[in-house]
Amino acid sequence: MLGTLTAALAMLTTTGAATADVEAAPSVAVLGSAEKEIHDPYSVFEFSVHARGDGRSGEGVLWMSHHNDELVGWMVARVDCVRSVGSRAVVTAVVSDAQDFAPAAPGDSIALTVRDNGGQDTLSVASREQVTTCHMSREQEFPVTRGDFRILR
Repeated sequence: MLGTLTAALAMLTTTGAATADVEAAPSVAVLGSAEKEIHDPYSVFEFSVHARGDGRSGEGVLWMSHHNDELVGWMVARVDCVRSVGSRAVVTAVVSDAQDFAPAAPGDSIALTVRDNGGQDTLSVASREQVTTCHMSREQEFPVTRGDFRILR
């Protein structure tokens, strides 16, 4: 079971701690929720964000969960920065509570980078040492299976 979870999470949180600086847009909000299904083995990752910020700080809530036939894990985090450039935005946060969620525990940093494509959005996730507050990660982006993120300026 742990091997299955590890393999699925590896797909969303590939190795590498590099981050990219981007010019911050003044006052931006990231809203929405989405799911990413993985089929071998089957599991679902869910993401929900309600955040706003100015490229140097932010406020809001980031929630993630993972479930398969055997396990349900989740985490909730307090947003500390929202930054955007073009159709991409990063929301960085500090985990406040988690249960059975391997990528992050309370106190860990986490980053969700979303690309609002107007149609099928993409996302990437970074955790722990891969996260630098207010910086987009260079983690691989994956198309969402269902849902929509909106980047509002």
